Amino acid sequence: MEMDAIDKRKSVRKYKERFLNADEITKILHLLEMPFTGPGRNEIKFEFIAQDLDEDKGKVGTYGFVSGKYGAILGWCPKESYAYVDYGFTLENIALNLIDMDLGTCWLGGSFSRKNVIEAIGTDQRDSKTIPGILTVGYEAQGKRIRDVFISGTKRRRKELEECFFDSGLQPIEDEERKYILEGVRWAPSAMNRQPTRVIWDGNKVHFYLADAKIDLRYIDIGIAMCHFERRSRNEGLKGKWIIDSEAPKPNWLYVYTYLIE
Repeated sequence: MEMDAIDKRKSVRKYKERFLNADEITKILHLLEMPFTGPGRNEIKFEFIAQDLDEDKGKVGTYGFVSGKYGAILGWCPKESYAYVDYGFTLENIALNLIDMDLGTCWLGGSFSRKNVIEAIGTDQRDSKTIPGILTVGYEAQGKRIRDVFISGTKRRRKELEECFFDSGLQPIEDEERKYILEGVRWAPSAMNRQPTRVIWDGNKVHFYLADAKIDLRYIDIGIAMCHFERRSRNEGLKGKWIIDSEAPKPNWLYVYTYLIE
């Protein structure tokens, strides 16, 4: 089976010492003009900091988590849980499109300076909104830095399918098509690889939950996971829509959304 953007996706923290060319910047700006929307229809306008943001210049301040020359995509988001879901959903959709353009990306949540970012974009909406995360973008460089090895060593192992995704009886998924779709969800990035998303697939309803909702970043994580689910489902011909289902099962997780397959 041909690899899609979800298969190709990885967190790129080392970029080439060559900044994006004018053609790539134009493509990114056109991409950001597209009407990306999340399940909750929160309007989030994303901006591209089309500057050389290497760490030596300190314009974003990624505390050494990213090196080389790169730009950043970000937006102001309402300070509300379901808005964070939309933020993760829409920005990951943008990330997958960038991957199809052969560009490297990396999500940053707590590892960037919001003060520096606000200075770079020239607007301040902190009274009612926040910038919960940014997406770096650039040309991937070969090799890993020593810090990358350390980061990988401190992350948790990626959970298996049967630990996160279940049928209506809370048993592991057996259907091969469903497993393929959910494998794309399993590889969705999440803060420190915690993988807080849980799924119950019940007929034409696919319920999404958070096993851990202690911090706002978890809502971004599930938004990213939901983006992967919708994209791969649609690629497999399973079109649907996101709803709030009052009759969704209530296991020991926090219910968030349901994908209703039409």
